[in-house]
Amino acid sequence: MAIVPSKKMIAICQYGGDFDTHDDGSMTYAGGEAYAVDLDENMQLSGFKQEIAETIDSTVDGMVVKYFLPGNKKNLITVSKDKDFQRMVNYYKEADQLEVFIMKEAPMGKNVKKKQPARRPQKTPQKATETTAVVQATPIPASIPASNNAIALNEPIDIETTTEIIPGAVPISANPFPMAVIDSDQRMAAKQWENLITGVGQRFHSLAEFREALRKFSIAHAFNFVYKKNENQRVTVKCKAEGCPWRIHASKLSTTQLVCIKTMRPVHNCQGVTSKAPFRAKRSWVGNLIKEKVKESPKIKPKDIATELKRDYGIDLNYSQARRAKEYAREQLLGSYKDAYSELPFFCEKIMETNPGSLATFSTKEDSSFHRLFVSFHASISGFLQGCRPLLFLDSTPLNSRYQGMLLTATAADGDDGAFPVAFAVVDEETAENWRWFLTELKLVVHTPGQITFVADFQKGLRESLREIFGGECYHAYCLGYLAEKLNKDLKGHFSHDARRLMVEDLYAAAHAPKLEAFEKCTEDIKAISPEAYNWVIRSEPEHWANTFFGGLRYNHMTSNFGHLFYSWVSEANELPITQMIDELRGKMMQLIYTRRVESTQWLTRLTPSMEEKLKNEIIKARSVQILRSHGSKFEVRYGETVDIVDIENWDCSCKGWLLTGLPCCHAIAVLESYGRSPYDHCSRYFHVETYQSTYADSIHPIPNVERLVDSEAEDGAVLVTPPPTMRTPGRTKIRKVAAGRIGPSDFLKRQLQCGKCKGLGHNKRSCKEIEE
Repeated sequence: MAIVPSKKMIAICQYGGDFDTHDDGSMTYAGGEAYAVDLDENMQLSGFKQEIAETIDSTVDGMVVKYFLPGNKKNLITVSKDKDFQRMVNYYKEADQLEVFIMKEAPMGKNVKKKQPARRPQKTPQKATETTAVVQATPIPASIPASNNAIALNEPIDIETTTEIIPGAVPISANPFPMAVIDSDQRMAAKQWENLITGVGQRFHSLAEFREALRKFSIAHAFNFVYKKNENQRVTVKCKAEGCPWRIHASKLSTTQLVCIKTMRPVHNCQGVTSKAPFRAKRSWVGNLIKEKVKESPKIKPKDIATELKRDYGIDLNYSQARRAKEYAREQLLGSYKDAYSELPFFCEKIMETNPGSLATFSTKEDSSFHRLFVSFHASISGFLQGCRPLLFLDSTPLNSRYQGMLLTATAADGDDGAFPVAFAVVDEETAENWRWFLTELKLVVHTPGQITFVADFQKGLRESLREIFGGECYHAYCLGYLAEKLNKDLKGHFSHDARRLMVEDLYAAAHAPKLEAFEKCTEDIKAISPEAYNWVIRSEPEHWANTFFGGLRYNHMTSNFGHLFYSWVSEANELPITQMIDELRGKMMQLIYTRRVESTQWLTRLTPSMEEKLKNEIIKARSVQILRSHGSKFEVRYGETVDIVDIENWDCSCKGWLLTGLPCCHAIAVLESYGRSPYDHCSRYFHVETYQSTYADSIHPIPNVERLVDSEAEDGAVLVTPPPTMRTPGRTKIRKVAAGRIGPSDFLKRQLQCGKCKGLGHNKRSCKEIEE
């Protein structure tokens, strides 16, 4: 006769953790350790416990084994004998593994009698601490007034309250909660929850409401509790402190959904205030708790949230828990991210309605998912056209939002060299197509009679798009930061750290050089280090970045770093839904325009403060300039060892300082003052206070709250915008310390490893030795 081998299974034994109970009554296990124990059909309970005891380095004394039935996470089944054990194995015989939970029973007191079967209560002397309410199955009125999340016991009901003597019970004192004294300045907010649980007979609409009241009650009285029973019909809870008699039991009233507290031992003998939260903090629960705080202070930091919850409620949260709770509160206050996209058509209409002359437009993909959004306010458009130099900085900033994306920006420079936001766009990604679309929309609002100089990257399609859309109406100045970054990237690995640093410094010097001789000297210095790097520089189109060859006016601005204004703003708002993020940027722009308008009314100089200071420095240097001779409107002057030619009529000097900055240089000032002319009359009009004030003359107006419900069935012809498919990956987003294009010669030059043996780059002496072996 053949012997059929018994089936082997793996029992995953969870030990040392706790159960979390959710609002629907289901439970999850968290914490502790997990162990794997072999299990077969022929094993008995005692042998199984022994295997577990040896695995977890414990004893079988007081060991309790529990498990969940398949598909049921609300009821824990206790395995107390071999029949129970066999039943558990049979339930999971088709599976390769099962999950069991190992617990330890608390030792029984010597005088505690074994629990007797329930019997009819009898009248006894009142010496006990537990009261029992027997509720008759009589109809409950449909409407019962509620107060403080609980239903008051106002309707007549047949309740028989009795007591029975319990060995070792603690007599009821005047204060039923003899906890440790809490500082009056602590947990002040939790005091409102002290009476959410009043005692036997108190009723609730549901078990979920009872659990919520119990949770707040435990926070107010600073104790932890554990569920002894947590089912869909009844809940039994005891204080977690060992030996503490506090206990409560509530269950549903028959034929109704109401829940009534049936028994309660209201006395604690544990004296310590809990140092940790009396429950595992759920994102939604804490989020609802801090909702009003986030509404009042949208920029509150997670660490501050954790500090306030500890102070006001005694709840301990780590940074991650506080951050997730804040995100949940934001979603509840501001609407979901998904709904925000569906509100875009209405939102764009509101922008143009409240700010006439503005442009707000968006586009979607074929599947109606969000593609891109362009916004330019009338105050920004008029400010640029009336008071800003014809100079625009194009830049991009990544969005650390749920759906990622990029922020494309166009920023001008006002008369005080401050960043003036002109237009921005939110796009799904930074591509040549999206830049072309952005520039097409931008041309509709910045049409100027003269030529515009754009300071921008030369990659990602910008070079071709600017030439295609603006043509001969613009000059494209390559951002020196991006150019230096490209040089460093292309040459990385071939040169030492010091060599690369020197070449980048020479590149910056070549870009700033006003004359051909100085440019050639800087490039020759690069050639002396590396002919390869020299060829790279010459092929990089110096006519787009070197002052010696550039034909446009950029007022000595060499990089597109004016986009840092948007970068700082969006870093505070990019986690908001898209409509709220745009409105946050609008608010920042509105505040910026108002603040600068008010500040400029206090200025008493002819030029803006920064330009006034620069001009005064040149006036001081002009005292040392010697005027040699003149030829009509041209004058030969000497300053130190250099000789330059000043052309008063054409506002030009051979030093190129007047042309590059828009302010007369010291050579020109010396000539002007010798003829009794004021240098202020020969400064660019953009630097005068009157022009500056015209930049900020108009205002950006608030947009009413967008409170439009988007139905699942859209109106005929209406566009129901959906979020882009791209979503932020899990985990904390890595933040770049120095943004691309906003760097100087030494900001990005990370020192490479250099081998001390072979002097090669990219490895150290130890790895070089391993390679040789």
